[in-house]
Amino acid sequence: MPVRRGHVAPQNTFLGTIIRKFEGQNKNFIIANARVQNCAIIYCNDGFCEMTGFSRPDVMQKPCTCDFLHGPETKRHHIAQIAQALLGSEERKVEVTYYHKNGKVSPFTRYLMCLSVHVACK
Repeated sequence: MPVRRGHVAPQNTFLGTIIRKFEGQNKNFIIANARVQNCAIIYCNDGFCEMTGFSRPDVMQKPCTCDFLHGPETKRHHIAQIAQALLGSEERKVEVTYYHKNGKVSPFTRYLMCLSVHVACK
């Protein structure tokens, strides 16, 4: 039986290709489904889980804007930029401060690359 790697979406070669490409680059990332409400997260890699302190089940189906990582030092302007990039289907780099799950660890700042990938349906 194949091992599931944190997907909450049907297996397909397109997602598998994206995951393999970024896993090999030592990147922390999530993949979300823009066709459902709140652009729900359908995949997160091990690096993302380690960085945030959240497990895959904690992260799956949450909004890809990562509201669950926001805290007092997270600037609303940065959150708006991320949402705008996701809604507008445009590529954007944003520096944002996030918080670990336990909240006791110092906040961490990340440069996010927000981009939409559109797949034409037949």
